[in-house]
Amino acid sequence: MLTISFEGLPGSGKTTQARLLTERLRAEGLRVAHLPDLVTLDNDATGQQLVRLFASSGDPFLRYGDVLLDTFLAAAVRTHIVATHIQPAATSHDVLIEDRGAHTMYSYSLASLMRHHDVPVDDAIAWLRSFSALTGPEADLAVWLRPPVPIAVDRWSHRDNLTLTGEHRAFLAYVDAAYSELARHDPTVIRIDVHSQDPGGLHELVYAQLRSRLPTPSLA
Repeated sequence: MLTISFEGLPGSGKTTQARLLTERLRAEGLRVAHLPDLVTLDNDATGQQLVRLFASSGDPFLRYGDVLLDTFLAAAVRTHIVATHIQPAATSHDVLIEDRGAHTMYSYSLASLMRHHDVPVDDAIAWLRSFSALTGPEADLAVWLRPPVPIAVDRWSHRDNLTLTGEHRAFLAYVDAAYSELARHDPTVIRIDVHSQDPGGLHELVYAQLRSRLPTPSLA
């Protein structure tokens, strides 16, 4: 099973593009499992409790203000998703599409490390990568949708009727920088710059990048 995750800042178009790719690949005859964002993911009681604990600080980015605690909580959520959703899908699907995957966990933790701790970026990434052995496999391909940070922030705050502080906006700039560092170290990250494309046009860019790497639909 090929796994594809959509990564990027809030407002970058991940949810829309994950849905459009799912619909297209199903129309082409592939068996596709779609894993939605945490907010709408159908979790069991344990998963629901982990997500509540992870989000209970009320801050969408800084969480508990401690990168170790935030990262371990994110890893626990990821481990549970792998066990309850990703691994079971492998036996009956050709492709699994995630609306945010392991790189989201990495990017937010790396942003905190870059902003608040004097840690070499390469060392920080190596530490975060060690969580892969605990949480389960990453996506085979991570599609990083990258609009300019102010555009992503404005889209997201307008869509969800949020008032973001200057600290939140500054932190998202660090998240964007963290994605850049992750992409520099990871050949599975496919960067797609988002400008003024409509969703359909952006989807065609995404599909063009993925087409040669997709499995062939089964004739059965």
